[in-house]
Amino acid sequence: MEKRSEIAKVVLIPWNPNSSEHRQRLYEQRVACGWRSDMIEKWRTLQIDGKMAIQWVVLSDDDPDRDNKLARHIIQFQSEKESILDSASLFGGKPRALPDTPRSFIPVGHISLDSENADRSLADRSQGLYCISTFYISRALQGNGLGRAAMDAVENMAANEPLCAKALALETIAREFTRDEKPWKAFGIPYPVVCRRLFSLESAFTDCCSKVTNQDWYERRGYDVYKRVEQIYEHPDLSGKTWVVPTVFMQKSVTQSDS
Repeated sequence: MEKRSEIAKVVLIPWNPNSSEHRQRLYEQRVACGWRSDMIEKWRTLQIDGKMAIQWVVLSDDDPDRDNKLARHIIQFQSEKESILDSASLFGGKPRALPDTPRSFIPVGHISLDSENADRSLADRSQGLYCISTFYISRALQGNGLGRAAMDAVENMAANEPLCAKALALETIAREFTRDEKPWKAFGIPYPVVCRRLFSLESAFTDCCSKVTNQDWYERRGYDVYKRVEQIYEHPDLSGKTWVVPTVFMQKSVTQSDS
């Protein structure tokens, strides 16, 4: 059980593919994530073309624990301590009005809502199908509700005008691969354990860590597996060994009649 006052709050700010500061920060966060840090230039083109809609996850001024969370993020990721400016003049392939007074912010993650994908079961704008991708929350803050808040924001954006999406899709690592600690140690990436904040009458808030995989988490949000591919991705570990990463494809209806 979570107190209402403790619920994490975030805002989403578009990534500027033409800003060297934005590109560098995205690269740093992908390195911290451990996946696809070599994709920034490709994503830059897709963002400009409106096929990707990468947004920064930013702590809201209304988040009751904002300052503490931001401090924890900066302590762990010193290279991300400098603010960047809200400067994207294009978003979703369309002109975007910038605020009269440029806003500076420190992003604690990022997420994308894609309108196109080579696999049309993931994204097909003509069918009202969009894909959530490139999702990362600072490792210093995972388990604090920021992922939930970011997903809520993206799902609401997709379901409402102008997109009026009918469904959302995503892909993630298959459950059993995530639960195996061996590849994560080999990659040099922290083992993905989810910490949930539980309310105890005896001790107020306590942290409870459990092996909740990404697949588990998305299933709890209403996403269902519709396809599995065993050998879609390969990832090298620190020794140079290549691991084949099994992937599940998931989908969820977001039409207004279902909300």
